[in-house]
Amino acid sequence: MTVPESFFGIIPTWIGVYGLSLIMLSISFFLFYKKLLIHINNSIYNLEFNNLNQRLKNVFINGLAQKKVLKRFSLKKDISGISHVIIFISFLSFSFSYILFIFADTINNQFSSKLLTQFGKILYLNYLEILTVLVLIALSAALYRRWIASPKRLSYSLTKKPESIIIILLIGLLMLTHLLSETFNHLTNNNADFYIISNPISNQIQHLNLSKSLIFTLHDIFWWTHLLTILSFAIYIPLSKHMHLLASPLSFFFTSLNNTGVIDTPKNLETLETFGANNLKTFKPKQIIDFFACAVCGRCSEVCPTALTDKQLSPMFLINNLMDSTTNNSISANPNLNEGVINNNVTETEIWDCLTCGACVNECPVGIDHITPIIEMRRHLVMEKAKMPETAESTLLSLEQRGHPWKGTTYTRSDWHENLKVKTLSDNPNAEYLLWIGCTGALVERNQLVTKSIVNVLNYAKLDYAILSNEETCTGDPAKRIGNEYLFQILANQNIQSFIKYDVKKIITHCPHCLNTIKNEYPALGFKAKVYSYTEILQNLIEQKAIIPILDNGKSTAYHDPCYLGRHNNIYDQPRNIVDSIPGLKRMEMCRNKDKALCCGAGGAHMWIEESNNKRVSHLRTNDFLETEADILTVACPFCLQMFEESLSSKSLDENDDVENYNINIEILENNFCEQNPTA
Repeated sequence: MTVPESFFGIIPTWIGVYGLSLIMLSISFFLFYKKLLIHINNSIYNLEFNNLNQRLKNVFINGLAQKKVLKRFSLKKDISGISHVIIFISFLSFSFSYILFIFADTINNQFSSKLLTQFGKILYLNYLEILTVLVLIALSAALYRRWIASPKRLSYSLTKKPESIIIILLIGLLMLTHLLSETFNHLTNNNADFYIISNPISNQIQHLNLSKSLIFTLHDIFWWTHLLTILSFAIYIPLSKHMHLLASPLSFFFTSLNNTGVIDTPKNLETLETFGANNLKTFKPKQIIDFFACAVCGRCSEVCPTALTDKQLSPMFLINNLMDSTTNNSISANPNLNEGVINNNVTETEIWDCLTCGACVNECPVGIDHITPIIEMRRHLVMEKAKMPETAESTLLSLEQRGHPWKGTTYTRSDWHENLKVKTLSDNPNAEYLLWIGCTGALVERNQLVTKSIVNVLNYAKLDYAILSNEETCTGDPAKRIGNEYLFQILANQNIQSFIKYDVKKIITHCPHCLNTIKNEYPALGFKAKVYSYTEILQNLIEQKAIIPILDNGKSTAYHDPCYLGRHNNIYDQPRNIVDSIPGLKRMEMCRNKDKALCCGAGGAHMWIEESNNKRVSHLRTNDFLETEADILTVACPFCLQMFEESLSSKSLDENDDVENYNINIEILENNFCEQNPTA
């Protein structure tokens, strides 16, 4: 890149470059401030800067290296990620070139050559030319995809196809003006250096016998047009959906460092003036950033089980409707920061539709957390307005009165272990492990059978464990997900007192929701312990030969990944390894598996909250299983087990399917070797 000597003989180049840049970047910052920063500043919460190294790492890995974008790359299904990465790399590469070849060389035209050496400069400019061609190809692919192929997730009005045309044209203009300015630069200087793209073009233009003055003029036109296009981007971005280019790095930087299944635990509830969020002051800064980080790509809604079952909630629309609330207040001379978003920008039905499964968070390429603002709005409805679905209200009432959400059960927490060889911590206070049973495992008849199987297998393996029995109460997970933080902390502290009483250091649980709450949310209340999924313990016992499956099963099974075990706690392999250890049992995968697995429909306290329409999430997920034609459906969560039991039962009536439904092979394992060893 050769800097023009002046702005068409009117003003020195450096004055034009720095003057235009100062004006247009100032406008850009003002727009950015009015649209986003002002709301962050007005929030009653502060930004978090703890663990700076990890936050910078998040920005580098997910923002610069585009890990989450490339994660979904597939030659067969979705190559859009490659186009996006090429354009993003070009953005970074050209940004560096502007610093060198425009802003620095404007002051000292030898700066770039001295910094890079002449050879390095030629090499970098050739790299930019190759990148220019790749970007033009990527833009063509983007146009085809948005306007011709047009997958469903890009069919929503929010994707703003006309707006995408503007950004594609601007990027295309950038690439073309760069290439043409380089081409005419060679003609003005009679440059003997080799440039892979611009040299062949300049050789062809030479045949036109253009005058020197025209060549210089054309070079200047393309050079200044390139600069003006760059600076136009700076103003256009805060005014468009491409605000995510500025907001997404902030989103990655301020993202929660906890597991995705963790809901924050406010302290000193008695002193709080407000609960939850309903306006721009009460949303947290990270949540406000997320509203503007959305790239409107539709990936979140494409994987959301509620959206797939035609419910009101669509994560993409939710985030954009919340962004609209900030935008409307930004353009106002006197923004009403106290105006509520619930029932203005977001409906109550949308808020209660969420399953907190984390599929949207896992899929989002720009680091948006869709779950936390939903939980904050639930807290506002429950704790400020006392408004919630009737089924949620009865669940909370049962938790308050009985210490568990199963209001219709006739069982006590000790009924399941009558006549079983199981000790309580009061009998064996020095036990190595506390076996946490959970409400569902203790009080629901079908899941009592699973709990008994676990006890039988652990007894066979001679594991040193004990239970709390009647001293156990609900972890508080349903209360927290419904939005009653006060009740959650009451229940949690009751359990923590029991843990402290018996000096509990290690906990095993077969409920992923209990696992997530005790492991990831109790530390905020002062209790930490090693908490294991029983699938982790079973795998270790099999590896240690304490359990040796010997019975050839001869059937096939498909394993369903529970959201709170898989996506929220990254436990994918252990359950599969257990399946693989059983002789003759063939493991199959559903079409949506591991981090892409579809929720069973019970998350976010929806084990007890009725769905907002008749199209059930569990039935959709059951279809995934039936497509495998496996004999056995295996799960690793008591909630999933119940949802599938109901769904398979209804499917059987229609389709006459005879399917076995097991909780992850604990029942298969028990039948496998405990029947062969009656003394176990």
